[in-house]
Amino acid sequence: MNYGKSARSTNAQNWFLHRITGTFLIFLLIVHLWVQHYDHQTATIAVQTVTAEQFEAGTLPTYPDEAVSAVRAQTGNATMEVTPYDVVMQRLSDPVYAVLWKGFNILFLLFALHHGFYGLNNVLSDYIRNDMARAITKVLTWTLALVLLIVGLYSVITAGWNYSP
Repeated sequence: MNYGKSARSTNAQNWFLHRITGTFLIFLLIVHLWVQHYDHQTATIAVQTVTAEQFEAGTLPTYPDEAVSAVRAQTGNATMEVTPYDVVMQRLSDPVYAVLWKGFNILFLLFALHHGFYGLNNVLSDYIRNDMARAITKVLTWTLALVLLIVGLYSVITAGWNYSP
């Protein structure tokens, strides 16, 4: 009997990690939606992008009406609040807030990529019977995941650099 590390134990670990990342993705998505669209902290950051008089009057930075209607049409949610670009960039240029939010986004990216591409590989493994084709497909999908990870990390890390409203 072989009691060492086997393919079966690796598959069990990956299966378990897939469930864990899925659970964390639900939590991260809820936090992301709350902070981006419903958190009142947005107002304290938004006040930095408008004048005090505009903020007192309840005027926050906005997108043009065409952009707001396009976002609402794309999401299918007619009442969704669209967070202005200036507010997001103000958040990401703040030294303390940006570190926390960028760390959150990096975790979100890692969990989403692992969860999505592991699931994709499972589906492809169910349909591809040739061992060589399965191996090539696995290498190609994880290579794509690595490319997306690099692009995502670059985007998250550099967001907000040199931003001035």
